Amino acid sequence: MPKLTDGPLAGLYFPDYPDATIVNLMASVITARGGRSPHAPLATAPPERLAAARHLLCLCVDGLGVEQLAGYLAQRPDSPFLGAHEHTVLSTVFPATTASAVTTFLTGASPAEHAILGWHLNLPDLGLVSTVLMSRTRTGSAVAPDDFDLDAYLALPSHLDTVPETRAQLSYGVIPHSRFSRAGTHWDRVRSFDTLDGLQREVNAFCRDARHGLAYVYWPVHDALCHEHGTRDPRTLGHLAEIDDALAGLRDGLAGRGVTLLVTADHGIHDTPPDRRVDLSTVPGLYDCLATLPCGDAGHANCFVRPRREAHFLELVSEHLAEACTCMAGETLLEMGAFGGGTPHPSLAGRVGDYLLIARDRHAFAAPVAGETPFFMAGNHGGMSSTEMRVPLFEVAC
Repeated sequence: MPKLTDGPLAGLYFPDYPDATIVNLMASVITARGGRSPHAPLATAPPERLAAARHLLCLCVDGLGVEQLAGYLAQRPDSPFLGAHEHTVLSTVFPATTASAVTTFLTGASPAEHAILGWHLNLPDLGLVSTVLMSRTRTGSAVAPDDFDLDAYLALPSHLDTVPETRAQLSYGVIPHSRFSRAGTHWDRVRSFDTLDGLQREVNAFCRDARHGLAYVYWPVHDALCHEHGTRDPRTLGHLAEIDDALAGLRDGLAGRGVTLLVTADHGIHDTPPDRRVDLSTVPGLYDCLATLPCGDAGHANCFVRPRREAHFLELVSEHLAEACTCMAGETLLEMGAFGGGTPHPSLAGRVGDYLLIARDRHAFAAPVAGETPFFMAGNHGGMSSTEMRVPLFEVAC
């Protein structure tokens, strides 16, 4: 994955398009199971090798970046899975955030193709800022009435839908049954679980019931603990040990059944010191320059600037935020291919924003509604640091 050495993004990590991102991993998975993808397959997980498996499982541990993994393994040399198998390193997509990356896992499409660009996403044609995975607005109301065709509106292109084999989404809690999950890839089997034991049961049941197939498996609790407590907190590391044990149990339980288990992550996470938490609403005059609230995640802010306030906006960013971020024009990032390849989604340009504030040096942004207390977390992501961008990939034949 290339570390940029010059220009405004110097020192940050650009997604390794078109060769070694999670988009390429999904291209390998899709092609291996008889589907079609416009993206190049991942060289370190070629489709012809993955095609030999009776069942192919792609399991995402939310928030498990390479640096988090290394820190954990340094404390647990007897790790039964994460330390017992070699892993390669991929880059996630930009933005390095669950909304963008998980949508890539669910569809095989790049962020340029699916245009899901952050936890908070501007939907200008609906006149609102959404918490898109929750299908809610910033004030908590439904993003649209129940009879609104969200599937047709989001128009998520799914290369995964070209796979002719049985496809299963096995995920946590209400996630696989959410309005957003139902608006993307259309699954033959959808199951949920609330525990790691439940995850193992559902995976085993899928491999027992289906003659051949592909399953996407998602576990979000590690990410939630990183957000709440930080990546090095004993509670976070203790849960990662539970995941490690569960993966070892899953591997052992699937032994001899012709299964290939791919374990990866959607992004990594860095811990944010209190003095690097930036409430954008407190920057004098910044909100007055914007047509709507800043969108995105803690690691980046998409800013939609009123045309007559552009010069003042740039002055304010230079004066108040220069140490916290790099300010990049949305058009420049589009031209650089920061959101990946493929046919751009019709709504992509309207959702990117005029300028993006990309956090540096473990800074994190909040963009509260007027009267709302800014919400900051111990661990954050969404930017372009190596900690956020680099994720592991384990390929284990069971």
